[in-house]
Amino acid sequence: MSSDLLTRYMEAGFPHLRQMAGLPDGILPDFGAVVRQLGDEEMLRLGEPLGLAERVKTLLDGAPDPDTLADETWQQAIANWPPLRQVLSVTVAILRACERVEALERRGVLSIDFALVRGLTITAYAPFAPNGSELLNRLADILGGTVAKPAELLNHYLTARVEGDADTLAGVDRCILENPVWREWSERVLAAAKDFPFIPRTIGISPPLTSGLKQVLVNMMMEVISAHHSRDYRN
Repeated sequence: MSSDLLTRYMEAGFPHLRQMAGLPDGILPDFGAVVRQLGDEEMLRLGEPLGLAERVKTLLDGAPDPDTLADETWQQAIANWPPLRQVLSVTVAILRACERVEALERRGVLSIDFALVRGLTITAYAPFAPNGSELLNRLADILGGTVAKPAELLNHYLTARVEGDADTLAGVDRCILENPVWREWSERVLAAAKDFPFIPRTIGISPPLTSGLKQVLVNMMMEVISAHHSRDYRN
């Protein structure tokens, strides 16, 4: 595996994932810059606690140059990825959660602490991790949701924080802290985010993004979810 092969695969594949998932073109405009800044070594290090590093290395050993792959190859591979259906709804949920958290912090209603960011990060990522189902099942039981709708779990978690539901929050924290794999993963990811040399844009849009424009974009994405909830990605 060449030293930058993972970075190149991530950068080349993301536009296809965005298209297949139904995400607007403006979502995560700095994705390529982020993966280039992290590089292969750091991305693999971040994936070590979840056992992803060795898995990725195995997949990339002998893999072709990403630039030689046809669009149809990318699209078919992404279409065969089981969690693809969740990408759009979870993206909408995390965008809404971040907007709500920022608004509540400005009003002095909510403080952004490590536990809050960790809870949102893990709940948002677990549906896409190969070994995330067990944790997601436990979180669903605690939050009163279902594994089939991970976006709703994000909403339930943030509502618990806003309403000060101590029992639910303690259950989520305990679920995470008692799982050394996910605890270590979240600590590595959040430390890397804290030390990152620039703040990546979530949305690339002109004119400058405002809360109103962000809500319009979220509404558009929700319309896509409603219109395509029964899309068969296998075709």
